[in-house]
Amino acid sequence: MNAPRKSKLDPIPAYETAHLVAQDLLQRVRELLQDQPAPENSMGDSTPIHWGHVGQMCEVNQRLASVVAFLDGTER
Repeated sequence: MNAPRKSKLDPIPAYETAHLVAQDLLQRVRELLQDQPAPENSMGDSTPIHWGHVGQMCEVNQRLASVVAFLDGTER
């Protein structure tokens, strides 16, 4: 009986693709954060900030902190 053949697939192209996807996702997060209301902008206009905005930003911060903890190895 023959031993199963090991795959000769190279992980480098898969990693390169995954890395590019991660960079694209990070750029999209930046864009979406820029689209969120700011307390005041340079024109003096402001979007009324309410507790829903605060909750949303806190949720974003929690999720981003989880990603940072995963990447730097401090995730529990």
